[in-house]
Amino acid sequence: MILNNKNKKGFTIIEVIVACTIISISMFALMEIAQKGLTLSQFALKKSQASLLLEEGVEAVKSIRDNNWANISSLSLNTTYYLFFNNSTKNWVLNNSNVTSLNGYIPSYPIDSVFHRNVTINSVNRDINDDIVSSGGTLDPRSKKVDISVTWNSGGILNSKSISFYIFDIFN
Repeated sequence: MILNNKNKKGFTIIEVIVACTIISISMFALMEIAQKGLTLSQFALKKSQASLLLEEGVEAVKSIRDNNWANISSLSLNTTYYLFFNNSTKNWVLNNSNVTSLNGYIPSYPIDSVFHRNVTINSVNRDINDDIVSSGGTLDPRSKKVDISVTWNSGGILNSKSISFYIFDIFN
């Protein structure tokens, strides 16, 4: 059977429409994949930044301890503290106020209005073998448990990372 030119033109238009549809669907799928990739990259960036802020917090608390154990031992237990940096003395300070300016100190909270970091100091108890215990035992005034947490909002979801560690009065 021989097809005339009229039928051939119609067949070509259908091929063009099908090809355009396939290309359009493929482009939308690729755009969706690219968008998901960007979202995941942004989340990974925030998570990495939060990890660095936790590490900085650990080092800041150790620096405060190294300057004077009384700066740690005099803090109220189970109270939320915020880190500040004194640019003139080059020392870190813990304060239970999160105001943006504290007696000339540069706040490290909130960070870029995205991250919120806080520090909590807790007591440490030891058993008769001098091992740290979670309950009971005897209070050890030369040891403290430190909890640092960083929270941030990403895509309407509150995310957080935290770390706990012990510090000791190593210079006395």
